[in-house]
Amino acid sequence: MAFWEGEIRELGTLYDSFKGHLPDIVKELEQLIKTDDPNVVMLYSRRCLEVIVTDLCETELKRPRKTEPLKGIIDKLNSEEKVPSHIITSMLSLNSMANYGAHPKDFDPEQVKPVLNNLAIIIKWYLKYKDFKIVSKAGTEEKVREFIEQPAGKKDKTEHKPKKDKFLNPFRKFLLVILVIILAVIFLPGLIYKIKNRDLNKPIIIQMDPDKLAFNDPVNNQIYSEIKMGNQIWMGQNLRAEKFNDGTPIPYLKDPVKWDGTRSPAYCWYDNNKSLYKPSYGALYNWYAVSTGKLCPEGWHVPTAAEWDTLALFLDPYATRSDSGYYYSQEAGMKLKADGNLFWQMTDSIRGSNYNGFMALPGGYRSSAGFYDMGSGTGWWSSTAVKDPPDYAFERNIREVLNSMLDRGPDPKNVGFSVRCLKDQKPE
Repeated sequence: MAFWEGEIRELGTLYDSFKGHLPDIVKELEQLIKTDDPNVVMLYSRRCLEVIVTDLCETELKRPRKTEPLKGIIDKLNSEEKVPSHIITSMLSLNSMANYGAHPKDFDPEQVKPVLNNLAIIIKWYLKYKDFKIVSKAGTEEKVREFIEQPAGKKDKTEHKPKKDKFLNPFRKFLLVILVIILAVIFLPGLIYKIKNRDLNKPIIIQMDPDKLAFNDPVNNQIYSEIKMGNQIWMGQNLRAEKFNDGTPIPYLKDPVKWDGTRSPAYCWYDNNKSLYKPSYGALYNWYAVSTGKLCPEGWHVPTAAEWDTLALFLDPYATRSDSGYYYSQEAGMKLKADGNLFWQMTDSIRGSNYNGFMALPGGYRSSAGFYDMGSGTGWWSSTAVKDPPDYAFERNIREVLNSMLDRGPDPKNVGFSVRCLKDQKPE
């Protein structure tokens, strides 16, 4: 099993959505999603980028690419502001790292994951650029895909025929105005609230349900709700601890080089912004902090991979068992997600129901390459390490690009994920 299995699955979903269109990128992406060879993955990731950048060169810069290096075109697209800056960043990062596949040499397999993450970001933007839309049928797994592209030079045969306006007669205009007013009354207050709370300098504060049992962590002076799930009791929020349960401070690492190089316990806040992200999303911890056994408050622990499976099966008794023996489920992911799109950004994804107040939020993660997925994904560490290779451990995640599946993946122990604590069970 490749360590980038989840990322390949994400790209496979994108591939399925536009297969039959965009033949140049389909050809390259098809090779990528069929292989477990890291060199081949790197190679075809860069080829996918080449297809996209070449098209942008011709359509945005109005000139053929010829033999011009990719970086030169990307820099030109950036200087002329033809492509959003965050996409430029992903392009440059992918191009730099994926060169290891184009010119095979030794590299860390961990580098494959950020390459694939960047490729997914670029492709999703490119599909919007090409006016490609994916529409989901509510209540089913069926996907209806529509590629909207008017061939160059093709004229609508009826475009010059005058059309009689049968709709906007005075009475219907009146009804339309009334409908707009009603919709504004219903949705405008919520929209204003959402915009105000999206202020980048203002954290969103979640009010705890007063009907839920509360637990006070005296060492870190933090209060969490207790969520009963079957025979398990979970914390209702991500861990916000800055000290181990014995009072020892957990090392706080902001510097990306130190974070990537450490093999000792560490934590950080997403984007190194404590005031914005601590209240709702909690901290991001590397697995070395988890492995101390002192990360959760006394009486609680970081759940094992098997205990996460127990939760998945409670939420969805028909969860799918993978070849590796773990359970994954879209139903479970939907139940854990916070409802609405105040936090989860993709309005066309599976809507959360916040089952029993679990309130899974898209708090992102930290890798050696930076911070990712705020607003669109989250991951929680388990306490279970991977036997081979020894520098990986298992985590659970929900990502909107994977249809909000509660999934599992092995990840390097120096990745920063959230932590949800599970209450110790008293022996009967």
